[in-house]
Amino acid sequence: MENNKKILFVGSLCSNRVINDIIFSSKTKVSQAAPKFYKLLIEGLADNIAVDRVKALTFLPISDLTHEKKAWFLPSESSGLIDYHYCHVINIGLLKSVVAFIYSFIMVFIWGLYDRKNKIILCDGLGFVSSFATILATRLNRIKVVGIITDIPGVLSSSVSKDISFKAKVVSRLSKKLFMNFDGYLLLTEQMNGVINPKNRPYIVIEGVADKSMVIKDNKLEAKSKERILLYAGGINEIYGIKKLILAFMKIKGDDLRLHIYGHGPMEDEMGKYMTLDSRIFYGGILTNNEIVQKEIEATLLVNPRSSKEEFTKYSFPSKNMEYMASGTPLLTTPLPGMPEEYNDYVFLFDDESEEGIKAELEKVFARSKEELHEFGLKAKKFVLSQKNNHIQSGRLNKLLDKIQQSGKKNNYMF
Repeated sequence: MENNKKILFVGSLCSNRVINDIIFSSKTKVSQAAPKFYKLLIEGLADNIAVDRVKALTFLPISDLTHEKKAWFLPSESSGLIDYHYCHVINIGLLKSVVAFIYSFIMVFIWGLYDRKNKIILCDGLGFVSSFATILATRLNRIKVVGIITDIPGVLSSSVSKDISFKAKVVSRLSKKLFMNFDGYLLLTEQMNGVINPKNRPYIVIEGVADKSMVIKDNKLEAKSKERILLYAGGINEIYGIKKLILAFMKIKGDDLRLHIYGHGPMEDEMGKYMTLDSRIFYGGILTNNEIVQKEIEATLLVNPRSSKEEFTKYSFPSKNMEYMASGTPLLTTPLPGMPEEYNDYVFLFDDESEEGIKAELEKVFARSKEELHEFGLKAKKFVLSQKNNHIQSGRLNKLLDKIQQSGKKNNYMF
């Protein structure tokens, strides 16, 4: 079966060319985390099935808030082992969703009309419109669908604010109902299974994927910055611990210490204030992922101060942690409940997540020599690239797809 498997991915997977065009033409900042995760996963899957290419039905990560352009009709393209087919977009409010639903329903239905026994669909479960259309189309063509669930709708929103809009509540509830229509699941943490999978359907936990191509990216001590750089790249949001990190850093002595911050979010307008208060702090905005990875390689220490006490952290594994570790620069992180214990030997951990606790741990880690830190980072890189790279993780997913294809009848649940 493996050699005849044909896979359709439905989600926001774009080629590097397209995602970079979207990022730099956006009025606001566009997250690169999800597209990178899916790209690594699907490239690894295409590499595993070897004889056939993966087809991607792509919904561009744009909206009328991010882009003024109203009509997007991108031509299909092939890159590596993936064939990209971009859904047409009319970027006008509700009309965008209507067009996306009709387009995806037709494409998924037609794709599944022949050679059904060898076909299976991977679907980004957080894309409500595309997931709904995919579920409906496969009720007709009987193709099985595996949902990739990287977040639980409403959990992060409720952590950020208790005042959640009626629309957000409705979408959250409908999304959870929609999840029950999948024939299997890819989840980021074991804790997600109890919430997402009440029918106990086949699932796999893949907390993240490391880019196997990073093996050729050297992290050399002599090529690092002369200053000791603490680097954070991600959401500039107080709930992610960024404010406590900044305030803790400002209390640490050391003229050669630097805190470099990259990303976007609600706190980005405050970065100027902190740079004025402490000249060692630098905010670099948003860069391409390739540029960020190079900055990570040049840094002395990478940090993720996300609180482990927040409810949403049980249902997430920051893809940035995997990227950090693959860079070869050591990582200091909170003990997130969604992070498997096997990672603990390869990262520095905050024992105390208060402002004073963060300060104390930063001082403790920076007291180590550059050589010791560098060696520790290289050990983490070896771990994720040998055991968590996208070829290995996608190989595990491929086995789940085989199991679901062989399991008999399709799930007939409908809301």
